[in-house]
Amino acid sequence: MEHVQQLLNQYGLVLTDFAPNNEMLALMPSTLRSSISFANVTINREEVVLIDTSAELNEDHLIQLIQLLKNVPLPIIFLADSFSIDTQMLLTKNQFGFISQMGFYLPSLKPIKITKPTMQLISLSKNQQIIILALIYWKLLHDDDSNTFHIKVRQLADYLNITAMTISRALRTFVDAGWLATSGYTRNHSFAIPAGYDLNSWMNEILRLLPSPVQKTLYIPVSQLDSIDNKKLASLTALSKFTMIAPTALVSWAIPSNQLTDTLKQANMPEFNARLTPKNNAALEIWKYDSQVFNQLLPKNYQLAVDPVSLFLSLRNSHTKEVNEQLNTLLANLVNSH
Repeated sequence: MEHVQQLLNQYGLVLTDFAPNNEMLALMPSTLRSSISFANVTINREEVVLIDTSAELNEDHLIQLIQLLKNVPLPIIFLADSFSIDTQMLLTKNQFGFISQMGFYLPSLKPIKITKPTMQLISLSKNQQIIILALIYWKLLHDDDSNTFHIKVRQLADYLNITAMTISRALRTFVDAGWLATSGYTRNHSFAIPAGYDLNSWMNEILRLLPSPVQKTLYIPVSQLDSIDNKKLASLTALSKFTMIAPTALVSWAIPSNQLTDTLKQANMPEFNARLTPKNNAALEIWKYDSQVFNQLLPKNYQLAVDPVSLFLSLRNSHTKEVNEQLNTLLANLVNSH
C-alpha cells in the first residue's frame, strides 16, 4: 500500500481505503495472476478497483487483461511504473484510468488540491546544513524516485562522520520546520519529502532557505597555498570545471573555517592588489563546513572542487545573468545524472 500512496502523492491523489480483492484475482487466468493484484480502494473519496501490475506483465498479457475487463461495470484504474503510448491509448479507449511515474489519466476522478506545507526559515548549525545537503545528494544520486528516503540514520552517520544522535536531532528539527515528514522521531522511523512536493520542488524550496557556506574571502600569495592540504577549487574557478562559464584569472580555493591559521590571516591583502597580479595570488574562501564531507555521496568527477549544491549556494547572489544561467545548468546536470 505504501508504494501506491507514494505514487498517488505525486499527483495530489489521496488514498484512504485499501482492501485486497482476492476474489476478483481468482477469476483471472493463471498466466496473469502472478503479475497483477486487485484491491478495492478509495481515491479522492471515490471507490474504484485498483489493478497493480508488475514489471513481469508483458504487453500481450496486459492487452489480454484489458480485453477481459472492458465489460466489467466497475470503475477500474491500472497502476504501473510506466505504460507505453499504445497501452495508454488502449486504456483510455476502454475508459480505464491509469497511474504511472510518467503521468495519469482518471476518467472520473479529480485531484484533491493539496496545499504545500510552509517550510520555516531556521538558523542552521554547520552539521545541520551538511545533513540536509547529504539528503539531497542521496535522493538525487542513490535513491529511487519515491518521496521516502531509503537510508538509515546509522548509514548516514557513517557517510558523514557525524553521530547518529546529532543526525536524529537534526531530522527532528527539519520535521518541526516542515522540511521533512516522518512516521516518528526516532532513528528507527522513516522520513520523507513532505506531501505536496516532488523531489525537484522540494529541493528548490530547501535551497531557497539555505545560506551561503562562505563566511569570508581572503586574498593571499600563491606560495601560501602549499601549506594548505585541505582545499578545493571554488567560486567561478570551480563552476568553469562543470559548465561553459569562463574561469577568472585569479584562481579561487575554499577551505573549512577550522583550517584558517594566523599565518593565512597575516598574508591577507586587499582584493585590488591581488587582482593586479592574479598569477601570483589566489582568492581563499573560508567555508562554514568542509565540502569533502560529501565525497562518498558524489561521483569522482565532482570531487576536484567544492560540492555542486554548495557551489550553487555560494554564487547564487552574484546577480550576473550568465553565472545564474550556468548555476542552473550545474543543478540540472546533477538532477539529470539521477
